[in-house]
Amino acid sequence: MPPDPQLSSRSLARLIEQVGKACYNLGYTPGLNPAQWAALRYFQETTTDQCTVTGFANFQGTTKGTASQTVAALVRKGYLKRVADKKDRRVHRLVLTPEGEAMIAQDPLQALADAVEKLEEQDRCALAINMERVLRELIRA
Repeated sequence: MPPDPQLSSRSLARLIEQVGKACYNLGYTPGLNPAQWAALRYFQETTTDQCTVTGFANFQGTTKGTASQTVAALVRKGYLKRVADKKDRRVHRLVLTPEGEAMIAQDPLQALADAVEKLEEQDRCALAINMERVLRELIRA
């Protein structure tokens, strides 16, 4: 379907909101909620030195207490484990367990990645550039 030349900024904002809601709703899978999925993704993708509750809290833009509750739930469920840092025993790194790796292989966000993959490469690049611009503007607001 060709883009509507009369598409207003407000209509586009509502469309982006709907995509966000659809993605968020995908995160409610048996046993996990969207925050827990976000944590699994973070700990799978981040560098070793950032694999801490504080690193996750900073990335999510949340409090350490909120991040700690999410991490504690994932540790209880067996998807994350705490590993003492070899250089500083006061620091505990968080790593995915084999169960966590198996869970992340079923990431519901893959449905969005699959939908984006269907776009032409130039459209994906344009989407990435423009979504990043929109995000930066929202952060500055």
